[in-house]
Amino acid sequence: MIRGGMIAKRGKRKEDMREVFAEVPKKKNSRWKTATGITLILVILLLGVIYACGILYFKDKFFTGTTINSIEASYDTVEEVEQIVASQVAKYRLLVKERGGYEDTIQAADIGYQYAPAGEIRGFKEEQKAYKWPLMLFQSFSYEFASAATYNTAELKTAVDGLTCLKPEMEKAPEDAKLTFNGTTYEMKKEQQGQKVIREKAEAAIKKAIETGKTTVDLEAEDCYEKPKLTSGDPTLRKKYERLYHYTSVRVVYDFGDKKETLDGSTINTWLTVDEDGTVSLDQDAVAEYVYSLAQKYDTYGKTRNFETHDGSYVEVSGGAYGWLIDQNAENEQLLSILKDGRQVEREPVYAQTAATRENCDMGNSYVEVDLSRQHLWMYRDGVVILESDFVSGDTSKGNTTPAGAYALYYKTSPFVLKSDTPGDSYETPVTYWMPFNGGIGFHDANWRGAFGGNIYTYSGSHGCVNLPNWAAAQMYENIEAGYPIICYYR
Repeated sequence: MIRGGMIAKRGKRKEDMREVFAEVPKKKNSRWKTATGITLILVILLLGVIYACGILYFKDKFFTGTTINSIEASYDTVEEVEQIVASQVAKYRLLVKERGGYEDTIQAADIGYQYAPAGEIRGFKEEQKAYKWPLMLFQSFSYEFASAATYNTAELKTAVDGLTCLKPEMEKAPEDAKLTFNGTTYEMKKEQQGQKVIREKAEAAIKKAIETGKTTVDLEAEDCYEKPKLTSGDPTLRKKYERLYHYTSVRVVYDFGDKKETLDGSTINTWLTVDEDGTVSLDQDAVAEYVYSLAQKYDTYGKTRNFETHDGSYVEVSGGAYGWLIDQNAENEQLLSILKDGRQVEREPVYAQTAATRENCDMGNSYVEVDLSRQHLWMYRDGVVILESDFVSGDTSKGNTTPAGAYALYYKTSPFVLKSDTPGDSYETPVTYWMPFNGGIGFHDANWRGAFGGNIYTYSGSHGCVNLPNWAAAQMYENIEAGYPIICYYR
């Protein structure tokens, strides 16, 4: 019994021990939970304190990452930012750019320029709710506003008056585009912008720049200068220029042998009139007058010639149908066409008649010289006498005097019969060589004559022709051709 009781007691003790050991972990777990709870409460309290401190901190300060007008405003109060803005405004400088590369600077002190808060910065702060500060830590905020500032208008006017561009010596009025005549043609002189500022516009542009916080104002870009009223792009002016230039750029060089006559804009310009709408008109009567003047100066047809004879003496020779003669109507039309086309040419005028040359009274160095006083002639070829002979000319006693003058051979033919149906003086005479040059007057052989030269022409002359010995007529016929110059004169 005792043993059994002891065994029973021992078993109960073991069970009690197991219960004791089982209760130990339960107590430790309870303590950990308590500690964790306390820690969590402390953390929450700490965060709450931090959050509350943040609210208090950002109540009057800007969030991190805040810029206002490019000013770093993080953690600054409204007053601090306003002070920074005020200091910047006090440093304000406006660069005024002027035409010609000139520049002036208007400083804040020159115009009493100072910052005048209008609540903009405080408004930005009010947008940032302090209770949201944890959410705003990693964001950025950028604000812009036109700095509210005041300035003294009287001082601004003084500053504007002091600009370089408004100094009297700098002002230059603009010039309109215009056409200038340089003596031969027209040139377009472009407009000149000048340097004259419109003061009211300049002041308005500067005011606007100051009031919007700009640091540069370009008076030319702001259209503050007086402009030319007429520019080179004006349609009426362009039209006028193009037509005037068209006509006056014409150049005609007339070839008159050893002389030249140049028609250019210096003369053509006097023929032009311009209407208000830019229409340019050409005076055609003036063109015709010019052609007439050429004819008066260079025509030799029918004019008196101071001819150098074979012996070096000079005689005046008038009359005849030889020489240069401008066809004025045809030349007038040709010149009008050249003017219309705006051409530059070198040319001869249109002739109604031409001569062999313009040298030696239009005779050149190949011609027949007929001395009617001495009844002797010389035939030149390239300056050399190839024939010299006496002759008999028109009978002066019967009124058949051979006329003096300059002529050209019509043609030559062989044989030929000379005829006249004049009542009381009709005839029909065959000749071997016939060379007419003045109506029915010409050179021919006269085998019925036994003598030539002397004064035969005064009592037994011809009907007006130049009678030659047969040999002389034959030699002349051999060397002469149509158009060959012939000059007949009396001393």
